[in-house]
Amino acid sequence: MRYNKPFSLLELTIKSLLRDENLSISSLRSLPAELFPRLFLKAYNHRCWKMLKALVQSWPFDRLPLGALVQDLFPENESLKAVLDGIDILLQQEILPRCKLQVLDLESTGQKFWSVWTGVHFPVYSQRRQLEAVGHSRKEEARRCLEVCVDLFLSGECGKKIFIYLLNWIKKRKGVYLCCRTVTIYLLSKKNAQLLRSISLCDVHEVKVYCTWTISNLQTFGKLLGRMKNLRRLCLNINILDAIPSNELENQDHPITEFTSEFLQLLHLQELYLESASFLKGHLDQLIRNLHNQLEVFSVTNCTLTEEDLTYLFQSPQIHQLKELCLRGVPLTSVSEPLRALLEINAATLQHLDLGLCGLQDPQLEALLPALRSCSQLSSLSLHGNSFSMDTLEKLLRCTSGLQHLSLQLFPAPLKTFSHHGVPQSGTFDLLCTQISKILQNLGYSRSIMRRQVQPFNCNFLVLVIYITVVGTCVNVFIP
Repeated sequence: MRYNKPFSLLELTIKSLLRDENLSISSLRSLPAELFPRLFLKAYNHRCWKMLKALVQSWPFDRLPLGALVQDLFPENESLKAVLDGIDILLQQEILPRCKLQVLDLESTGQKFWSVWTGVHFPVYSQRRQLEAVGHSRKEEARRCLEVCVDLFLSGECGKKIFIYLLNWIKKRKGVYLCCRTVTIYLLSKKNAQLLRSISLCDVHEVKVYCTWTISNLQTFGKLLGRMKNLRRLCLNINILDAIPSNELENQDHPITEFTSEFLQLLHLQELYLESASFLKGHLDQLIRNLHNQLEVFSVTNCTLTEEDLTYLFQSPQIHQLKELCLRGVPLTSVSEPLRALLEINAATLQHLDLGLCGLQDPQLEALLPALRSCSQLSSLSLHGNSFSMDTLEKLLRCTSGLQHLSLQLFPAPLKTFSHHGVPQSGTFDLLCTQISKILQNLGYSRSIMRRQVQPFNCNFLVLVIYITVVGTCVNVFIP
């Protein structure tokens, strides 16, 4: 005989409160704070807009992360309208002592708040990291009642519709402040640049750019970038259409020099991602030289740099305390010694290393082995898309076996796996997997072998993935 699980006392209380909205609204001031998140979530799911409006007016927390509940915000969203109507009532009267609301968070983060208070798991729409707020002085804003946080997407009309709506809504109200901590740029038209100037650029913590630009666009963006004093994370995927003059590189009027000089203003930059940034070829030293502090994350992907760029990069003091280094898709065949020195310098802090698709072969990898052995905090290592023999992979396995935190290693299939014509031979690959398993057993480590088939830039279509299964954790493997 099957019995349904009975409702908990808390669930029954929430159902009872939603059953009689008028009675519940009149008693909100006396309800314990612990009930508010569950009641808000139930009201949101059941489209009880009157209840949402009332809950905002008595909200017992300083932050309401509405953006975590809604994947795509738009002005016609009924839940947003209900919340804004509740805020309007607060602004029109003396704020009730019970209401502690200071921040309406419309960013795509905040799932942890709802999970902790309601026990419900929420999907994370944004993969960006939570960036610690920078303590900058805003004495003139001390008396503001409410801060509205929203991500700014500069693309077509659809991407900025909610932002323009909120901007106009806030302009008509006193005591409300619009804050954009994350800015994503797909198109930097004159209108979009004007929208970017309309926000407080000192509030921006993260900028992501995916654009094909002219030199003029780059210069416009550079001037705006220099005003983002508290920027923590910068992702640049920029393709420049114009031919950039290579003479007078150190001249301050040179377009690239003018752009890289703005990095002097980024006093809190921690993470820098450069993807397919070919316009920086021959200029990377200028950018690195202008970094104000040491980075925690440095990533250059799918880009050909000069040997001088790489040598300067590996010798730069601004990347001597890295937690993550990614050089995927950057040819490194001629700079193994500077790279080895960089790994040794970052050995005490480096946690993630990606050298995939770098054209590395046996001599280069063997030169890096002593440095890899010293990276005591390393938790993930990616070397897929390179060309190694089985003997060199065995040396790598033995070299990294003493790294206690290493939970994920991503390797290419050994050269023996392929015929002379570059065709994968599955039988040979299976035998090599068995051989590697025996090596791992002899080393005394419990590891599992996973294999996938991908298509990198060279002929190695098979990828061998080796990772440690740690008790109490789950390791997910994703291969681009």
